[in-house]
Amino acid sequence: MTELILHHYPESPFSEKVRAIFGAKGLAWRSLQVSMVMPRPATIALTGGYRRIPVLQVGADIYCDTALIAAWLDDKGSGPSLFPAGQRLAAQTLARWVDTELFWAAVTLRFLPENMGGFFTDPATAQAFAEDRANFAQGAQVRRPAVDEATARYARFLAEMETQLGDGRAYLFGADWSVADFAVYHMLWFIHAGGGMADWLASRRHVSAWMERMRAFGRHAGEAISPDEALAVALAAEPLPIEQASDLPGIPPGTDVNVAPVDYGVMPSHGTLLRCDTDVIVIRREHALTGPVNVHFPRHGFGVTQD
Repeated sequence: MTELILHHYPESPFSEKVRAIFGAKGLAWRSLQVSMVMPRPATIALTGGYRRIPVLQVGADIYCDTALIAAWLDDKGSGPSLFPAGQRLAAQTLARWVDTELFWAAVTLRFLPENMGGFFTDPATAQAFAEDRANFAQGAQVRRPAVDEATARYARFLAEMETQLGDGRAYLFGADWSVADFAVYHMLWFIHAGGGMADWLASRRHVSAWMERMRAFGRHAGEAISPDEALAVALAAEPLPIEQASDLPGIPPGTDVNVAPVDYGVMPSHGTLLRCDTDVIVIRREHALTGPVNVHFPRHGFGVTQD
């Protein structure tokens, strides 16, 4: 299998989700660490504008959004499916709720002064991050909850988790992990990464034990790769063949399009539409540093417009 290159940064919660999946499935991967803030020239050369992190590069195929990355990784490596038979809908639904509703509560809680830990090394870094995220938030269709609302949302969720795990099961839906476990894990990891709110886990022994099982997966480190090396990998590779099709009236394959998230971080990627169906959106784009690449997005949460 072509090597897996993850464009990520250590503090990124969604990157931690993918890092943990790599560890659980025993997959070797290359680590391309990007800045927490723009610019990220190598990554943007590949995605064509999409700036959320992480991004998974496999040769000349670029996978955006952790929902799609998890689906692509499902039959790679070892271990049970991330989408267990009979529980796929429940696991997917919980993962989506966590990645949206619980995520914004997690952002509120993580950036409380008492929870910051060492997230920023100095005031200048903090200022640069604030300015970058203000730009990132332009056009967002989501609302970050107030502290009281975020606290109540998280407390309720932890109580439900403690009950769910109270029958002795190892993971949220039984003896094996699913995509929901990794979605929930990376959110709890993010909330507690600064060292604050430790008593919230300590007082819930089933959640705490589950958290330690999940945390072990995330300790599976990748081998470093430079931006220039990653671009060279794309340039030397050919994108995978795609059966072209579109379910969008008036936007057939071959149309120049923009693809962007519909909730936040709505900066579009530009390219030629190859495929759009109920699962995926795939565009072809080309850059002098990469050659032709296919950029893949999940259909859920993304929109396509003519360029």
